Amino acid sequence: MCKKRIKCAGCLANCRGDHKSETCNAYSTSCSHNGHLKITVNRLSGLVVFLLGFAIFWQGRSLSIGTLHAPGPGFFPALIAGVLVLLALILMIGGGKKEGEEDAVPFSAVLRMLLLFASLVAYFLLLEYLGFVIVSFLLMFFLFFWVGRQRWYLAFSSAFVCIGLAYLLFEVLLKSNLPRGVFGF
Repeated sequence: MCKKRIKCAGCLANCRGDHKSETCNAYSTSCSHNGHLKITVNRLSGLVVFLLGFAIFWQGRSLSIGTLHAPGPGFFPALIAGVLVLLALILMIGGGKKEGEEDAVPFSAVLRMLLLFASLVAYFLLLEYLGFVIVSFLLMFFLFFWVGRQRWYLAFSSAFVCIGLAYLLFEVLLKSNLPRGVFGF
């Protein structure tokens, strides 16, 4: 039998008690999970989505939901919040580490996520000042070039086409009021 002390119930469940080695993994003092739930990227992402769903539900709580045949202004926010919370719970419960899966997220991926977040914050802050066309084009170019890893001329033309179609759809066809900015377009 192993003589090292048991560190967690997860290790005990893996050990059948018939190990004779002093280095039995089931009784190791260097157990990787120490009886706690492992924090993985899936569980962390699920928590963020859960909090987003809860925030949507909380902000829309004063709106009337209505009925299925006559939905009120709070129907779709409540529906979206419910779907987000449900999917987040599925991700958090089933978000454990699979065999061969890495725990660590590479630094380049973290950098990409931070730059993506910063670009969305910049979009939000500059939209009213510079207008929809300029800021959306810059965002789309950045997304195609940096996140999508396209060549600069493909990113430029893709952003141009996307923003042109969005402008045509929302400004011309639907006649919505997109922010014009200081340059008037």
